[in-house]
Amino acid sequence: MLQYIRDQLDTIEEGIKQSWVDVQSAVGLLDYLSCMTSEGATSKSSPSDESIDELFTIFDDVRRTAVNITDTILNFIGTRAVFWDMRDLLLFSLYRTSVESARMEIFIPTIEQVLDQVCDLIVDVLRDRVVLRVFQACMEGFIWVLLDGGPSRAFLETDVNLMKDDLAMLEDLFIAEGQGLPSDVIEKEAKLAQQILDLYVLKADTIIDLLMKASEHMSHHPEPATARRRNVHDVHTLLRVLCHKKDNGASTFLKIQYHLPRSSDYDDVPVKDAPSKVPIFSDMLNRGASFNWSETGQQSFRIMKKKLQEASWQ
Repeated sequence: MLQYIRDQLDTIEEGIKQSWVDVQSAVGLLDYLSCMTSEGATSKSSPSDESIDELFTIFDDVRRTAVNITDTILNFIGTRAVFWDMRDLLLFSLYRTSVESARMEIFIPTIEQVLDQVCDLIVDVLRDRVVLRVFQACMEGFIWVLLDGGPSRAFLETDVNLMKDDLAMLEDLFIAEGQGLPSDVIEKEAKLAQQILDLYVLKADTIIDLLMKASEHMSHHPEPATARRRNVHDVHTLLRVLCHKKDNGASTFLKIQYHLPRSSDYDDVPVKDAPSKVPIFSDMLNRGASFNWSETGQQSFRIMKKKLQEASWQ
């Protein structure tokens, strides 16, 4: 309907412009003829240019409003498709308990079905835009699974290749062998998810080092991280990677520094028996669980710790 309104406005505006040209031509002809008559009569004045410009301004306002509403509706369609219609299959089931038992390929037919339904409801001129919004929502959902999936999601380094294959599978679905979205657009939208997967390949002590450095530059009143504002090396992302990393070292760090429960169901190593082969953890234990944080880092650390302790973990 909104696209129809925009199309009709374009048609009406073009018709008015053409009619205005015709009126101006007729007025010019009448002025010329009046000058040729002995009476010297003048032609009737025509509508002013200001009136026409005002009318076109109203059209522009209507058109702009229609564009904004269209964008809002497309965003809603994409978000609803992933975070409501597919929430049980994708958000609550993907990689639950293990990566191998809940791969993306299980859910691809459902995503295809949702895409078909959405495209049937949208005019062709808006098809690519709504498909892009669905893909963006899929990426937001995929990142949510990786970073906020809860204790039922715990990832090994060996899982990363499988998850990268799943991400590529999802990208191929939306590229549709050249019939869908452009590959460069897909690659751009999937970049953050790819970078987060790369973090899971790193050793726990490397991620902890990155977390400590990021904490030193964190604001004392950080804004909540969202998929749109998230950075792969910010504190929120790094901490969530540690929480979902199936690694004894990461679990030990989280228990000691944040007093968090385990985010996975694997057998953790007791603190007193923590392996000394990882220098950062043995040093941490010998110094009474105290890292050599800078003052800024300690303040940022306390803020994050308080926020996490206030959160409800299940």
